[in-house]
Amino acid sequence: MPEGTISGEGEGLVAGEVISALFPEHVTGEHEQQVLRPAVVVGIPGSLGEPRFEVLAVVPMTTDRGNAWSRRSPALYPRLARGTVRLRSPSICLLDQVRAIGAERVRGYRGTLTADQYHPIHAGLRRMMSHAEIDAG
Repeated sequence: MPEGTISGEGEGLVAGEVISALFPEHVTGEHEQQVLRPAVVVGIPGSLGEPRFEVLAVVPMTTDRGNAWSRRSPALYPRLARGTVRLRSPSICLLDQVRAIGAERVRGYRGTLTADQYHPIHAGLRRMMSHAEIDAG
């Protein structure tokens, strides 16, 4: 797993750990995750240099309700089973909602994903954010 740490509220967190985070409320059109919810830490900006602010890159999670949209795109919505890192229900990692949150929004530590559990999340983000060559022809 990629390593890195952050000081302050999220001190010692590394990619692949699951936290409870307080997401800011804003105008969402009811599509972005808000309020207190689990999230997977996927990046520590401090591992690349000294950031202006103490933030974590996270992927919010939501309950897996077996929706068609998540079943059609399993690479975009990796699943975690109930009981994984103390999840009360089967859950989906929302890679399309990756975001930075301030370390002060961390409200609790839920646990660490195994390498096998974290791999689909990491691989999906790498693929989603990779540079694709553009055919000039």
